[in-house]
Amino acid sequence: MQAYHLACARDDAAKRKLAVPSGVWVCDHCEEALLELHALREHVRTQHAYI
Repeated sequence: MQAYHLACARDDAAKRKLAVPSGVWVCDHCEEALLELHALREHVRTQHAYI
């Protein structure tokens, strides 16, 4: 279902001549979407680290 929504969003963006990133990273803990793997790692480290 998520792949379907992403495909529809990319098709819609293409029709509007907008650039869409090819990869999106999603946090397993809170489902926040990030555009770079480094940003995902930083997010997990700062938001979901257990001390």
